[in-house]
Amino acid sequence: MEVHVSDEQVVLANGVDICVDTFGDPDNPTVLLIAGMTSSMDWWEPEFCRRLAAAGRFVIRYDHRDTGRSVSYPPGSPGYSADDLVADAAGVLEALQCPSAHVVGISMGGALAQVLALSRPELVDSLTLISTSAGAGDADLPPISPELRDSFDNPPPEPDFTDRDAVVDYIVESCRPYAARSVPFDDEAIRVVAGRAVDRTSSISSSLTNHGLAEGGGSWRHRLGEITAPTVVIHGDEDPLFPLQHGATLAREIHGAALVTLAHTGHELPQRVWDDVLAAITTVSSPNWPQRADLLAANAVAAGEPTAWFERLYASALRGQSAVPWDRDAANPLLTEWTAAKGVNGAGRRAVVVGCGLGMEAEHLAALGFDTVGFDISDSAVSIARSRHPDSPVHYRQADALDQPAEWRRAFDLVVEIYTVQALPLRLRRDIAAAIGGLLAPGGTLIAIQAARENIEEPADGPPWPLHRSEVDDFAVDGVETVRIEAVQSPSASFGPHWRAEFTRPE
Repeated sequence: MEVHVSDEQVVLANGVDICVDTFGDPDNPTVLLIAGMTSSMDWWEPEFCRRLAAAGRFVIRYDHRDTGRSVSYPPGSPGYSADDLVADAAGVLEALQCPSAHVVGISMGGALAQVLALSRPELVDSLTLISTSAGAGDADLPPISPELRDSFDNPPPEPDFTDRDAVVDYIVESCRPYAARSVPFDDEAIRVVAGRAVDRTSSISSSLTNHGLAEGGGSWRHRLGEITAPTVVIHGDEDPLFPLQHGATLAREIHGAALVTLAHTGHELPQRVWDDVLAAITTVSSPNWPQRADLLAANAVAAGEPTAWFERLYASALRGQSAVPWDRDAANPLLTEWTAAKGVNGAGRRAVVVGCGLGMEAEHLAALGFDTVGFDISDSAVSIARSRHPDSPVHYRQADALDQPAEWRRAFDLVVEIYTVQALPLRLRRDIAAAIGGLLAPGGTLIAIQAARENIEEPADGPPWPLHRSEVDDFAVDGVETVRIEAVQSPSASFGPHWRAEFTRPE
């Protein structure tokens, strides 16, 4: 469906008038954007929202009280508390008849999002926390930078609030100390947003002062472990208000949260980091990880790079932006069942796992006594495997099965190949199968586990492309002989029928 931007509307939320704006199809998963202190919805720029909507999300942004077209109070006299601002977010969802949302908050908005997840967990499908903290002022976390502290202690004089240009200049200069110092400050981009916000706000003086005077809130850091929503924390490595350790602490104290670090980024959301931020939001709000992997794979194949998607997926996981669909706590059960039935003992023998991924199969073989190599075409996969198994005896390597080190040829007593071949197009399968067989030493065993299909025609959709029985025979080349090919059912019913094939190279 074509993505569109609706007209702004003022709704009754939490008993007050709140201005909201939406992007995209209401039937898609809802994303609620919560802006920072003094910020109207304008700081969630329309192009950012359109891109998020184009990724299949229904996007809601809204004006906080005292900003934009929402209810306003006299300067210096906010008629609300921090808790009211949390309740406003819930009220916006209720007013738009959205039962829940993937909640994205920046700075103060990130704090409101955390409290919303604690007070109304049924409303929060996931959390994206940008440039925020739960421990401002805590002794174990770093304070604001000296430069930003100096700007607080020596603020510029307030402008004439009737002079639009002066107010815009004032806002631009107020943003400058929050930005990264290692890259140029984008004066013009900030000026455009500031001008739009000034033009839409009924009392810019109230907007710039009242949020900081609102009472309430209190500390909630001790409750972070109660947050159950999937969470990603996004933080700039040059944030002068909340140095990076604030974000790292959030990610550590919220169970299962991931941390995405934005290079050369301060307390800000510049356009140059939108790709990473949008990827993180769409990732944490995705209901089906296998679909994400399939999409990356299909795009790579269409671009003529059929193996490139492995690195893209694992790199995304390494950055904390996604999970790997086949991430498991143990080795593939069709492998462990086979090693147990055979009474496999690896003492004094060498093994290799092709496309080792996160390392569980390689660790299983090492536990059986094999001197084990686990290799993957993805550098990021190898990095993750090493970090997950820091004391492992496995030799994790980055390598391409089609371009192996010469010393690996016919060097392994056991070769394990699980799912690598089915992830590649038909035109590559015979070559990759032959290359995998080339690893096998005389007298050794190759075990290959693949999803199975009945029809000989290659399916149009994919990857993965399950293997026909005739394709399993492709491993038996260059002196490799078939021992047994079994049709087996995966213990996970959703994965369907499989081939478990055993080959050898006679001595």
